[in-house]
Amino acid sequence: MDTPPRKKKSPWKVVLIVLGVVLLIGGSAFGYFVFKANETAENTNKELERGDKSERREETIDLTKDHFSVLLAGVDGGASLEEGRSDSLMVATFNKESRQVTLVSIPRDSYVDIIIDDNDPFKDKINHAYAYGGIDATISTVENLLDIPIDYYATINFDGIEDLVDAVGGVEIDVLIPISGQATGNVELEPGVQVLNGKEALAYARMRKQDPAGDIGRAGRQQQVIEAIINEATTINSFTKLNRIMNAVGENIRTNMSLSEASQLQPYVKSLKSFNRETLEGTDLTLNGVYYYELDPTDLRDAQALLQTELGMPVTADEPETDETDDSMTETTTY
Repeated sequence: MDTPPRKKKSPWKVVLIVLGVVLLIGGSAFGYFVFKANETAENTNKELERGDKSERREETIDLTKDHFSVLLAGVDGGASLEEGRSDSLMVATFNKESRQVTLVSIPRDSYVDIIIDDNDPFKDKINHAYAYGGIDATISTVENLLDIPIDYYATINFDGIEDLVDAVGGVEIDVLIPISGQATGNVELEPGVQVLNGKEALAYARMRKQDPAGDIGRAGRQQQVIEAIINEATTINSFTKLNRIMNAVGENIRTNMSLSEASQLQPYVKSLKSFNRETLEGTDLTLNGVYYYELDPTDLRDAQALLQTELGMPVTADEPETDETDDSMTETTTY
């Protein structure tokens, strides 16, 4: 199975709002877009408790001149974006000078320090941060893990992916592995290039246990689906599909990025089709009978250095310290 190229980035929600700028059909269509985009933005916007600036920033960033980052979270909370866990986490950096977009996927079971407000950190799976403290705790946890500021976020209900794929009329995917069974909603797919509908694309993006590469394989498939959505969305030229996309966005996505800020992302549109990407690597770990994914310290350090460089920050990542774990508590398990 092909391994996806390293370091790649593309925001669920950011891509969709940027879409508005890309979809300028001209004339009266632009007027319709402005009306619909503003209506959608009202539904999707949700500010963070911290305000509009990360504590790791001295000043609020200016998208017209600064490099910036976006946290993308796929939330598995049923019909609610306020509950559940972040089933998928990706950090995207946008470099103002190179127009380069870089995406780093964080495996959902990564064993990390969870940061909630001013409380002492505690170890758990990174996807539990959302259940403990919502998007605010998730951002604090990711900032601590990667040692960078998170400037914006976008959360999407996983059910929204199905709506979004159907809104763009399906996506062409090179299916890497066969999937089937009740765990995939009885969706059956064989390897090969094919057009998937919303239900099929969601099953392909979410399936994990049937993938020999586990979480890493799933992260690669999720990135495939994101790219396919971008490719389809940026070629849309009809009011009907535009309306469907806006409805899918408004019902299933939340972000702290305003419409005016999103409109400033137009220079990155081409980069969204050819971004760098990476998935943090590690090893399987079992503690007290619970499965975790232990991130490789060297790979994590490399990812920190890359993201810091893309954000124009000093590289602070040092040689990793050896974390000695009590052998009586730990056992490495191969799946």
